[in-house]
Amino acid sequence: MQVIVPLAGPDFEQSDGRVKSEFEVHGTPLLRLALESRAWWRSGQVTDSDLSFVLRDSFISRRFASDKLAQWYPNARQVFLSDYTRGAALTILAGVALVGHAEELLCFDLADILFHERTSALSLFTDISVGAVGLTFPSNHPAYSYLRRDAAGNVVEAAEKRVISEEASAGVYLFRSPAIYLRALSYVLDHRAEHVYRDLFFVCPVLNGVLAQGLKVHGLTVSDITDIKLI
Repeated sequence: MQVIVPLAGPDFEQSDGRVKSEFEVHGTPLLRLALESRAWWRSGQVTDSDLSFVLRDSFISRRFASDKLAQWYPNARQVFLSDYTRGAALTILAGVALVGHAEELLCFDLADILFHERTSALSLFTDISVGAVGLTFPSNHPAYSYLRRDAAGNVVEAAEKRVISEEASAGVYLFRSPAIYLRALSYVLDHRAEHVYRDLFFVCPVLNGVLAQGLKVHGLTVSDITDIKLI
């Protein structure tokens, strides 16, 4: 599995010259605390050679990449964009472009929420009808994105900053392949009005494009939530 981490948003760089990812919680930088707590990292299924970071090409981000990222994850890829994109769903395309295998699982990790998995997200892809998995937790706070299920428990809708259920996204999304993600994103671009938030394309609504392909989206509930953005 390839893990792509978008770090190119306007809130990433701080006015004091630091970046959000290097703020420390319990003595550990936020980025490391998030990425290295994931079950796939702890089990060795993902290593730093499977990581791709997408950043904006600026002095602050370049400094962070050379001084910190290169030290923490020496085998990871780094991609720099000359300007802000129209949202994380587009930013991560720079990382998707580096994926070497057409059938490789993709994980998009916003790396700002800590959690514990009771069930392996990767194991859900043994069902070939599953196109994507979104990790979720109980909430009704409007700051999050949401998945909605039907009476049978199937995910039928995803929305950004709109409380359509009590199942919020934990900011980690897995897609069966690059092709499935790209087709899903194309669907969202074609149906822009229903899927943008403040004229930006976020990752969660792209799950609707997976459903439009006739594939399943699983919502996997995780526990022990800590939103490190709020610490």
